[in-house]
Amino acid sequence: MQIAPWRQKHMTKRVRQQKILEIISSRRIESQQELAQELLKRGIGATQSSVSRDIVDLGLVKVDGFYSQPREDISISPPLVEIETAGDFLIVIKTEIGLAQPTALTIDRTKIDEVIGTIAGDDTIFVAVRNQAAQRLAINKITKALAPRPRTKPASRPAAGSNGRKPRRGKVRYRSQQ
Repeated sequence: MQIAPWRQKHMTKRVRQQKILEIISSRRIESQQELAQELLKRGIGATQSSVSRDIVDLGLVKVDGFYSQPREDISISPPLVEIETAGDFLIVIKTEIGLAQPTALTIDRTKIDEVIGTIAGDDTIFVAVRNQAAQRLAINKITKALAPRPRTKPASRPAAGSNGRKPRRGKVRYRSQQ
């Protein structure tokens, strides 16, 4: 039985990504080149650009200079502690310790038009925006993007007597600097 080339390529990508997860779980990897070399040692050839795309697909982040999978609890508990404005072009976001970088990555991946860029430390993110109007829109979009989502269950019909309303989302404190 012959395997279609497109299916073979997809299977190879899946195997490569699984190996990447195994590698970063067992070793401290600092660079994409180092990761490609580790893959090669395991019999999987990959270019730096393939490894780069895999890192994005897998949602890997750098923690203390080494690749890591984001912690599972990031999506369960709201990472936001506080959002403040600083002038007309900056939003300052406070997070739980260690959650600023994955949270900034989420903001960047959301591709909010009003956001020019983010800079993240350990528990603080600076978000640059175009102007004051963009600042307000960006705050609303960021809050919505980072709000905790209820865990999804397989599709089923609402229980008898259910009101069909969505569960409430966590609230974020917002202070405007005046």
